[in-house]
Amino acid sequence: MEKVFVSPGMYLQGENILTSRFEELLQYGKRGLIVTDTFVYQLIGEDIIYRMTKSGCELTVWLVDTGDQINLPEKTDFVLSIGGGRAIDLGKSIALREKKAYIVLPTSASTDAPVSRISVAYDEKGYFQEYHYFSKGPDLVFVDTAILVNSSIHLLTAGIADGLSTFVEARTVWENHGLNTLGVRPTIAAQVLAEKCKDVLLANAVDAVETNKEQKVTPEFEAVVEANTLLSGIGFESGGLSIAHSLHNALMSKFGKKIKASHGQIIAVTTLIHLKVETRKELNAYQQLFQKLSLPITIKELGIQLDDAAIGQIAELAFTANDGIVRSGSTITKSELIEAIQAFK
Repeated sequence: MEKVFVSPGMYLQGENILTSRFEELLQYGKRGLIVTDTFVYQLIGEDIIYRMTKSGCELTVWLVDTGDQINLPEKTDFVLSIGGGRAIDLGKSIALREKKAYIVLPTSASTDAPVSRISVAYDEKGYFQEYHYFSKGPDLVFVDTAILVNSSIHLLTAGIADGLSTFVEARTVWENHGLNTLGVRPTIAAQVLAEKCKDVLLANAVDAVETNKEQKVTPEFEAVVEANTLLSGIGFESGGLSIAHSLHNALMSKFGKKIKASHGQIIAVTTLIHLKVETRKELNAYQQLFQKLSLPITIKELGIQLDDAAIGQIAELAFTANDGIVRSGSTITKSELIEAIQAFK
């Protein structure tokens, strides 16, 4: 079976690199589409756009929260997403579908989406629809930690939960000779990076959250940002997804926006269920860490109540063909999954 390893073209991270490495944003052409939201536009977007325009760029701005639809302008050289998940997913879909250069400038370390070639499709009510897979990844991921350290604490902790799921799921793929998100076997390199992501987060998560509260960029904060974004992104994409993300998708397929929690907060709960159903020894340590970081550890804390019928439906959805459980080759049964969900409902 063939193996494939993928990564973004370039990953840049550091404090105040919007000043020291600004020219890196200008290397992909002069005509660009900026994808962001109103809040981020007012926070940093307007200044970035002004500086790029002064450097000779012709830019079109799409504010994704206004409800407006946009087609890619003619003769576009690049797409730049500034912000969080929605801006990243929409910008990525446009750029990679049309095979344009794609730049990501995240404003939090809440997700590993910035480095991947995958976007997630939800309907207008927030129900999970499907993954979209593209043939290339971002050309540049530009992570200024001076921006990220000013984001909300719950965004960082959500990213930590998502990052800690990376090795849990990649391990399941590896042990069961399953397939990664690219539909092939993972490389040794992907497994090593997924495990390093876990090690970095376990060693630095608590300290990074404390320094985030003080809005100080420290080595611990830098390490967690890199783990949440780069190590987790490569680890999940090239290492593969399994039970935790299948359960996330099942919950979103059934409840949509009725779930009052972010992606990472949902993954905190589904990772515990993943560890439970596989009877992994680190379950208690993960649960204690999530509690220390004020992350949810039960489905009830996500804002939904589950009866036996709903649990059965979620288990059924989690075994959807081509989602993580099936692709990873996991040997768990639906009845075992139902029992594990019951423990964290």
